[in-house]
Amino acid sequence: MAVDAERLQAELAGLDDLERVVAAKPPVVWRVWSAVWPKLAAAAIVITVWQLLVWTHWKSPYVLPGPGKVLPELGRQVSKATFWHGLERTLRRAVVGYSLALVIGSIIGVLVLQSSFLRRAFGSLITGVQTMPSIAWFPLAILVFKLTNGAILFVVVLGAAPSIANGLISG
Repeated sequence: MAVDAERLQAELAGLDDLERVVAAKPPVVWRVWSAVWPKLAAAAIVITVWQLLVWTHWKSPYVLPGPGKVLPELGRQVSKATFWHGLERTLRRAVVGYSLALVIGSIIGVLVLQSSFLRRAFGSLITGVQTMPSIAWFPLAILVFKLTNGAILFVVVLGAAPSIANGLISG
């Protein structure tokens, strides 16, 4: 009798499975479009608000030029070698700065994590430094490093290393 009940349950479960509708994956084009359209809509909204601000004459065209002037100029700049050279220098600084921040933040984080004394002594300081905006470090960076790559790296490292250290400390 128990065997018949089990067999009946198995058959009913099989019938239930037949009634289930298996949702087919939407086509790739649809998935890409559903991921892209919100970003395009956001960009269109930003450009529209920008143009509306220009039309209100909130700021002079010298201070706030419209997208009709800025976008063609951006297109011209992108076609020049100086744009790509500047982009390469900026990306190099970012990679070097964040690499240094990763090393320094990891070392500090591991040391503070391993020592309850260091955690009590420096934990709040690390969190305090993390909450400071990076631009606040720029005057000190200029005083110490003048207007050099060192000043830029200093600001990048001080902006990122405390977050990395706190991430390691908090697990």
